[in-house]
Amino acid sequence: MRNAVWYLLHLVLLSASTQAWRFYVGPFRTWRQRNYASQLRGGDATDSDSVPVIPFVDEPPVWASKKKALVLLDTFSPYHGMFLAHRAKQIFGVAIVPVFSDYMKGYFQLEQPDDLLRLLSMCMPSAEEKDDWLKPLKEMDLIAVVCESDSGLADAEKLAVLLNTKFNNGINEARRNKYLMMEKLKEAGVPVVEQCLCQSLDEARDFAKQLGMGSRDDSCVVVKPVRGVGSEDVVLCRDMISVEAAFKRIYGATVFGSPREKHQSVLLQEFAIGTEFAIDMVSKNGEHKVAAVWKYDKRPANGASFVYYATKLFDGPEAAEICGYLRICLNELELKWGITHSEIILTADGPRLVEVNCRHHNMDFIPLTMECIGYNAFDMLLAAYLGVEEDPDVYPLETESGRLNWDFLPHNPSTRMNGAMMHLVNYKNGTLANVNDEALMEIQKMDSVLDLEVYPPFLDLGGTILPTVDIRSDAGWVQLVNPDSTQFQKDYDRIIELMPSLFEVKEK
Repeated sequence: MRNAVWYLLHLVLLSASTQAWRFYVGPFRTWRQRNYASQLRGGDATDSDSVPVIPFVDEPPVWASKKKALVLLDTFSPYHGMFLAHRAKQIFGVAIVPVFSDYMKGYFQLEQPDDLLRLLSMCMPSAEEKDDWLKPLKEMDLIAVVCESDSGLADAEKLAVLLNTKFNNGINEARRNKYLMMEKLKEAGVPVVEQCLCQSLDEARDFAKQLGMGSRDDSCVVVKPVRGVGSEDVVLCRDMISVEAAFKRIYGATVFGSPREKHQSVLLQEFAIGTEFAIDMVSKNGEHKVAAVWKYDKRPANGASFVYYATKLFDGPEAAEICGYLRICLNELELKWGITHSEIILTADGPRLVEVNCRHHNMDFIPLTMECIGYNAFDMLLAAYLGVEEDPDVYPLETESGRLNWDFLPHNPSTRMNGAMMHLVNYKNGTLANVNDEALMEIQKMDSVLDLEVYPPFLDLGGTILPTVDIRSDAGWVQLVNPDSTQFQKDYDRIIELMPSLFEVKEK
């Protein structure tokens, strides 16, 4: 799920069918309106003083001979949770049970109070409610809990343990807390960056000095929250003044995914110098197979240290070392099942972990991996969870060709084309006066462009737009695919060249 408020507000939730639109302006292509059978609604509640928590079972058109269900937490995105739900139902004949995390329940209580009863009726069951909640599911095997959102990851672990799903990793806070994650790996002898969890500004200053700040001209330190998403509030500091400013901005601020919790500490880490990669991995009982390796193009922009310009598919010789290091990290974090999206910096001294996220990559990468690799992480995930039956007739025979065989998948994939997701970076601040249709038309006509989207705020003439400082504030995206490396790079460079001219504003 793209974690932006405007995105949630434009989704039609709790309706007979969930619809999502890509936005269309002038001569640009429109995305097809998609209807999904997965309905985000719960049971009927008639007593406002006692709202029952009732699982909604989204049944497949044809059941597998052994009834099974996947529990999907915070399913909103048409290219993440909804895509997974559709494939599970259509290809495997498995039911879907959509559930809201406590964080999303709080959000909808504020934003959709008229739907409060229906919303509450499909939230996470408590330990006391578990038995009643499970009654409608008694004839099904609960396979696993899959979470789409960052804010729901802790609840996903708790729910899987509470429901005793067939496949789960137990509860481990080190999978979500960036400080604990590194400490866990360090204890196991895995090379990681130096770090310090600072409760005071004096501690932050002292650790920055330990890393050479003030005594070396090239010294840098990364200041970040222990929990966050999309490089938000992650700052590369080159002097003590910037360390102090970053610390003050994070300390006391709201913890991402926990609106009642405030940051009582700030994480400072050694700056790992090298190339940053993202690895999408799927695990089946401790066997970790790579869905895709991506190379980040992050640059300083608009006063921010790490702004995404592109995420490019990668299968160079360094991939084996990076993926081997990540498998060690996943084992030490006791991740045996499920999907992960991890970030690693390849330094002169070897790979160094940035973080492991127990969810999928937060953009629409399916078209890219299907074109460039031949399969996608979600079909791999279903093969890991559901392709374990000895009886080949358990699942519908008519959809057998759509199912991946886990045993046939390579541990590290190879690419047959160049592919990238480019992020449209906005440099302007003010009232949107004009959108550069000519530049966007030029981008759309490029040989390498598969698809593109400009987000609604950047098409709303008269509205206010802000400069891009992280992935949640970019202006849109462009998908590139091309077997010709030269043409691919030419189009890539030209898009970056055009970015500063995409929008015109009336200055504030």
